[in-house]
Amino acid sequence: MASKKGKKSKKGKLNTKVEKAAIEETAEPNAAAETEASEDSEDEVEAAAAKESSDEPVEKPAKKEPAPPSQKPPKSKGKSRATGGGKAAGVLAVFDQPGTTLEAAKQARDRGFEKWDVYTPFPVHGMDEAMGLDRSPVPWITFIMGVVGFASAIIIQFGTMVYSWPLNFGGKPYAAWPSFVPITFEMTVLFAGVSTAIGSLFLGGVLKFRKRKPHPAITSHRFAIFVEASDPKYDEGKTLSLFEQAGAIEVRAVKEGE
Repeated sequence: MASKKGKKSKKGKLNTKVEKAAIEETAEPNAAAETEASEDSEDEVEAAAAKESSDEPVEKPAKKEPAPPSQKPPKSKGKSRATGGGKAAGVLAVFDQPGTTLEAAKQARDRGFEKWDVYTPFPVHGMDEAMGLDRSPVPWITFIMGVVGFASAIIIQFGTMVYSWPLNFGGKPYAAWPSFVPITFEMTVLFAGVSTAIGSLFLGGVLKFRKRKPHPAITSHRFAIFVEASDPKYDEGKTLSLFEQAGAIEVRAVKEGE
């Protein structure tokens, strides 16, 4: 009896194993079919979205319409600007040609400016007349100091050789003026030359401790006119327009400390 029961149990176990294997075999194709179906559905959704996006119209960027000619700012020949802050020192105008600078100087002279100056990298013929300057006092300084040197040499030599310490050299007269010529000439040239150099430096403003350099290019290739704000007829707006119309390449108001 025991053996029959063992055989039956073994047969039951075999049957259950066979049933499980059959169930697994049927489940695997069903799962594969489900995954394929899900993948197909995802592909269909993506295709539908792509189709909808392709059907939507693409918005093109709007073209910028050019402004009408009346709204465009007028171009000026020279650059003009006014700096803000600080006390006004004057107006600076920069030019690129000596002829234009000469004409602008004449207009500034006719306007009646008194405290103004012109800066050039080299002497410009006719600039003194254009600015209305008087004759330079340097020649008078040279002449007066030359006369002083001449008189000093004559007084020293005659006073020494004739009055203070007269000496007899081979019977020559004490006041032998031909022998005084070299020293008289040298002292005349010394007094005239040194006074001319000092007078030129002083009158030209070179000895001023506080100097203004209006523009860095005036020592090489640019010309400049500077009108001080302390001038009795100074008006910033009118002065700027004056030099703009005169052909300046740059016009600006300068503040103290610049």
